[in-house]
Amino acid sequence: MDAGSQVRTFEVLAWPSDRRIVLYVPEIEAATTVSTMVGAEDAARSLIADLTGLAPEEIGCRIGAGRPRP
Repeated sequence: MDAGSQVRTFEVLAWPSDRRIVLYVPEIEAATTVSTMVGAEDAARSLIADLTGLAPEEIGCRIGAGRPRP
């Protein structure tokens, strides 16, 4: 990452569902699933990059347990 770029951090909610783990990014109202938490950050970063156009190296993820609140 060069000195001019900044990391934008996104909150990601994670919860188990049907033998998978749901990863939901409230800020962009999008979700994906992973089979284990090992690849969760990469999967969330890829989802965010695909939907926002940000470069993956400019994306930070803060993953926490829980579901979105109504």
